[in-house]
Amino acid sequence: MNCLLCHTDSSIEFLNLGRQPLANKYPKKEQFAAEDFFPLAALFCTNCKNVQLGTQVPRDRMFEDYYYLSSVNQGLVRHFEQLAHTLSRGKFVVDIGSNDGILLKPLKALGVRCLGVDPSVNVSKIANDAGLPTLVGFFDSAMVKKIHESHGVPDTVVASSVFTHLDDPHQCASDVKKLMKDDGEFIIEVEYIGNILRLIQFERFYLDRIFYYSLTSLSRLFEMHDMYIADVFDIEPHGGSLRVVVRNRGHGSSSERVECLLKEEETSLNIEKLKEFRELVEKNVSALREILEKYKQEGLRVAGYGAPARVSTICNFAHIGPSLIEFLVDDSPLKQNKHSPGTHIPIVPKSHLDAQKPKVDVLVVFAYEYFEDIKKKTGGAYRYLIPIPPREIV
Repeated sequence: MNCLLCHTDSSIEFLNLGRQPLANKYPKKEQFAAEDFFPLAALFCTNCKNVQLGTQVPRDRMFEDYYYLSSVNQGLVRHFEQLAHTLSRGKFVVDIGSNDGILLKPLKALGVRCLGVDPSVNVSKIANDAGLPTLVGFFDSAMVKKIHESHGVPDTVVASSVFTHLDDPHQCASDVKKLMKDDGEFIIEVEYIGNILRLIQFERFYLDRIFYYSLTSLSRLFEMHDMYIADVFDIEPHGGSLRVVVRNRGHGSSSERVECLLKEEETSLNIEKLKEFRELVEKNVSALREILEKYKQEGLRVAGYGAPARVSTICNFAHIGPSLIEFLVDDSPLKQNKHSPGTHIPIVPKSHLDAQKPKVDVLVVFAYEYFEDIKKKTGGAYRYLIPIPPREIV
């Protein structure tokens, strides 16, 4: 199959997760019948080491009305406060996919001129209402012109957990190159396919995200636009991501970190590793379902904490619904009083969990990278289950 990144016929399917709903669309009861399901399969390009989905859902359908709010997650708030300090030397920063202004807020507090761009009408309104300037729309050549005419030319452009969503990363790279100063920096944060494979994080695959990058594939992409990767850093969000600094050719050179990771990927990313990954996915999904069924047989009450998009992938692939997980607690008001996509587990505020009598015995922590925050919120009063690989932790 054709690779959308390097345009060679070198992509091979290595994982099929069946038919899945849109992971960030949380339906009410009256919307159950209208849910659409699409094939979800992951493909690996043997030429550029890019991973992509086999099915693309139109981006405008995905993001016009969106239910993900970054700022309800205190771990992410801290992450973006730290990033803002890193960017504080910039004179004008543009944040692509700025959501509710989670990066704009600390940048503004530091006195950095900044502007957000986000396609979601409802989420952008939250940012603008908070005094965090955000242009509503997709980032494209028309948006570049609008920014130049109304705000000027940025020296720094940021796209955090956005680049994986794009249906045309080449167009984005071209537009960023036009947008920023010639000696500027493009900073992207992407979930890293190396970590997804190493930690068996198959739940990171869902229809919102088309691409799952290696540093090799990102390097190939930017080379096609006369740009290069100047530096790379490991960061914690989303189960382990990369922060990648991209510059125009002629402005600096690649760090030793870049060269080391590219060398490592020569042997760590191949078809054999992907076959092993698929076998581990199947094994761990079966183990999760067995544990939940065992809890039910023992008469234990089970709920979940966190309703991120990965809930959709895990629960639909493992056929886990309200009979095994009674409800999901989520701190985002946009998700509360709705249901998980496809499997229709009710989503409730934390007050619902606190009011349960008899109390819930086990919490499945779907937002597991923020376990310490969740444990603190819930007083450590439960048995906590991490879903993949399934294990109880204290």
